[in-house]
Amino acid sequence: MAEAGWAALRDELEADARRVPDRLRGLSQARLAAPTPPHESAADAGHAAAQVLATAAQGLAERSAAREPRWREVPRLSDFAVGDQVAVTAHDLLGELAGCDPGDPVWAPGTRRTAVDVVTSAAATLAATRRLL
Repeated sequence: MAEAGWAALRDELEADARRVPDRLRGLSQARLAAPTPPHESAADAGHAAAQVLATAAQGLAERSAAREPRWREVPRLSDFAVGDQVAVTAHDLLGELAGCDPGDPVWAPGTRRTAVDVVTSAAATLAATRRLL
């Protein structure tokens, strides 16, 4: 991937890393709990996105490890905390991009993939969550 494409992917991720938490933080308890297919609720959609972002960040952070990492789970907190969880996990992923090239092999659950594949997938999940909200 060209440097411009990697930068555009980062910019897209940064924009949704602001939008999605803001939208989640602005929802009432009823809206956070409301069905949001394919998720049980908007809070569940946010939590799922936070988990994808956290896994991607961990895969980039531990890319030099010889073995697949023991994947950490994002804890399930109150519905009102989910916006902050998305913000923190997105920030962590964006921080890991600084020292990573698009073609670097990084960990993903069960395998290694290129950094661009992992980040593209995480960015797509975050964008899909934004569209749900």
